[in-house]
Amino acid sequence: MYIVDLHNDSLSLTNSERGLITEYNVPYANPFLQVFAAYIPFRGRSPEARRRELMKYVNVYLYEVDRLGLSHIDDVRKLYSATDNLSNAAMLSVEGGGGLLADSEELFTLHKMGLRIMSLCWDSNELASSSRDEADEGLTHEGRRMAKRCAELGITLDVSHLSDRSFWHLCDAYPLPLIATHSNFRDVCPHKRNLTYDMAKEIAMRGGVIGLNLYPEFLSESPEDVKADAILPHVDYCLEKFGDNVLSLGLDIDGTGGVYPRGITTDSSIHDRILDMLLSRYPTSVVERIAGENALDFLRGVL
Repeated sequence: MYIVDLHNDSLSLTNSERGLITEYNVPYANPFLQVFAAYIPFRGRSPEARRRELMKYVNVYLYEVDRLGLSHIDDVRKLYSATDNLSNAAMLSVEGGGGLLADSEELFTLHKMGLRIMSLCWDSNELASSSRDEADEGLTHEGRRMAKRCAELGITLDVSHLSDRSFWHLCDAYPLPLIATHSNFRDVCPHKRNLTYDMAKEIAMRGGVIGLNLYPEFLSESPEDVKADAILPHVDYCLEKFGDNVLSLGLDIDGTGGVYPRGITTDSSIHDRILDMLLSRYPTSVVERIAGENALDFLRGVL
C-alpha cells in the first residue's frame, strides 16, 4: 500500500535540531508521498516579508529532501518512478499565497523549483477572503489573476482555507480540477472551515480529491471529547455521498498546535495509527483508495 498525505505542516518546525521527518509525521509501515506545506499567514506583514519567509521554507525543504534521500516530485515521470519503486517521496505546497502576485518572478521561480499545489490564503490577504474571518469579500481582482496564472502554469489550487464566497469565485476563475488538501465535511461537523455538500460535490465533479483532517474542531462539535474514531463519520459521509474515489488523507500533522484526538500521540507514526483504524472498519480495497490511490490518480492527471 502506497500512502499519500496531501498536507503536512512539519516544514514550519524544521530547524537545525529537528529534521523534516520525525518519529510521528510519516508512515513507517508503508512507502509514502508526503506533501509538505510552506505556511505563510498574512497577519499584517508586507508582501516582501512573506516572500522572504516563503523562500526560506522552500530552501529548507529542498535541503531536507536531499539530505533524507526523498524523491522530490514535480512531474508525472518522477511520480511514476517513486510509486513503481516504492520509494519515499515529497512534494512542496504553499499554504497562504506568500505575498505572491500573478505576474511575480517569484511565482515562476517557485514553479521551476517544484511548486505544484498552492492555497491562495490561510487568513484573509490580498488574494482572497479566508474562512477564519467574518468578512467574506471572496476573491480579489488579484486573486482572480492569480487563479488564471496558476492554471497556465499547472499549479493546482487548494481550497481548504477559502471562505464560502472565495470558493465559488475560484470555481468561476479556475478551470482545472480543485483540491481540498485538509478539509472535512460541514454536514458532519458544522465548522465553517469544513466543506459544504455543494463544495464537496463541485470538487468531486471536477475530478478533485479531499484530504481528511485530524484537527478536533473540524471533526466534532465537542472537540474536547474527540477520540480518533471521530474521523470515521466523515469517511462514511464521503463514501455515501461521493463514492470511494474522492477521499484521501490530509492529516494536518504539526498544523494543529499539537492538539490531536485522544488516542493519537506523537510517540509513533500517526499515519500508521489511522490506517490500522481504517482497516478495522472498511475493506482493504477502500482503504487503499483513501490511503493513496485516489491522490495518486489525481496527481497523475495534473502533473
